[in-house]
Amino acid sequence: MNRTSVAVALVALWLQILCVALAETLASTEMQEEVKSTVALLSAVDKMLIELEDRRESLKQLTKDIIDEDRTYPTSCLMSGKHNETSVIRVPGQGRLTVLCDSELAGLGWMVIQRRQDGLTNFYRDWSEYKAGFGELSGDFFIGLDRLHALTSSQPFELYIHMESFNGETKIAKFDEFGIGNESEGFSLKILGVYTGTAGDSLTYHKGQMFSTFDRDNDRSISMKCAQYHLSGWWFKSCTQRQV
Repeated sequence: MNRTSVAVALVALWLQILCVALAETLASTEMQEEVKSTVALLSAVDKMLIELEDRRESLKQLTKDIIDEDRTYPTSCLMSGKHNETSVIRVPGQGRLTVLCDSELAGLGWMVIQRRQDGLTNFYRDWSEYKAGFGELSGDFFIGLDRLHALTSSQPFELYIHMESFNGETKIAKFDEFGIGNESEGFSLKILGVYTGTAGDSLTYHKGQMFSTFDRDNDRSISMKCAQYHLSGWWFKSCTQRQV
């Protein structure tokens, strides 16, 4: 091998060594970058976990505060001590609810669930409106089937119906138990106790019946839709039996 060949071989070997060293340097640099990137990612994840834990504790405290605050609200008009005025009560599954309490007609503790007095509110409503409730507590209104179910399934309730004619004649109907089912049960009139009063018992006939509206006909009448006939939602078994 001549000197030129030896020189070329040495240069080639040096270049090979240089390339290996450069590759190792690059690999080391990439590894360092990967390590830096991983460390930065872990640091960000750790920061997120700390923030999430802080938020969890804040939500936990907020939930506790809400529960503690709700416990300060009564669960009925009887417990509220309010007379002939609105009161905020706590209803299971519904949260806080503003209701109208009455103590004039039948004594303390009665909650008004429906009032038809001035005739300014339309009661010919669809299912969704009867479910949610409508009207104003200062006038005519219906409390809503969802709320009525939540109320009557949370504790025992009585039903008191007060009717007064335009000439001032008053009649009442009282039932010592009252409760309705949920929506999957058609808000049926599940519980209706013993009747007393002067109005006559026209409601027991409808006991067990699902609620009907003009767009959700659940009555047993074949010839007509009772909600359309009476222009109101109610627990209709038939259309001819008197509606309270």
